[in-house]
Amino acid sequence: MSDFCTSVASVSPKLPTSSISQPMQSKHSLSFLAPLEAILFDIDGTLCDSDPIHYYAFREMLQEVGFNGGEPITEEFFIKNISGMHNDELCHVLFPDWDFNKAMKFMEDKEEMFRRLASVQLEPMRGLEKLCKWIEERGLKRAAVTNAPGPNAELIISMLGLSSFFELLIIGSECERAKPFPDPYLKALQELGVSPEHAFVFEDSKSGTKAGVAAGMPVLGLATRNPEELLREAGATFVIKDFEDSKLWAALEEL
Repeated sequence: MSDFCTSVASVSPKLPTSSISQPMQSKHSLSFLAPLEAILFDIDGTLCDSDPIHYYAFREMLQEVGFNGGEPITEEFFIKNISGMHNDELCHVLFPDWDFNKAMKFMEDKEEMFRRLASVQLEPMRGLEKLCKWIEERGLKRAAVTNAPGPNAELIISMLGLSSFFELLIIGSECERAKPFPDPYLKALQELGVSPEHAFVFEDSKSGTKAGVAAGMPVLGLATRNPEELLREAGATFVIKDFEDSKLWAALEEL
């Protein structure tokens, strides 16, 4: 674990001065970030629509162990209680009466099932290739920041052909605190050498959005599976459907 992750655990970052004037900007503007230096990405549900695969794996495996009286979990339950959380936390949320090692074994088995399914089903988010090309042409720094286990993150990045695109991969469990705390995003900013006043985040979950906002950056929410209202409540600057959304490109062209 890095000293940086440990040190930020007790620090509440101040919002950048530029964010104070944000309401004065256009509703979908990012012009207060100029000059833009970096873009940070969540992975699951952001680079790809992977939540249906996670949902299926959780639903099948939880039913097998008799969770919820053997009744399959609903998509609403998944969104509210599972999506965006890291596995250590989920052990306590889903199995408060289980031994932690037993709960973690369940999580590891679930992740293995996810990787098997993802290896044949995963597809990039619509517009991702276009966005990556735009970023590369402008020489912007970029990092992937996730609560997913390392093997999952590496599999997704590789399958999407982004291994050489990302300069940095930050795994939440390798920090003192994962999302919704800001530590993973703060570590990414430090390693990229970028101020939060010149970077923004793409996220699709409530916990990830809160993490980006707490790190002092505007967050663009992707309403891939989570409700738009949930992302707004978590602090998203604005919400888009995918990387083809006209709101996104209008904001980027302003920069």
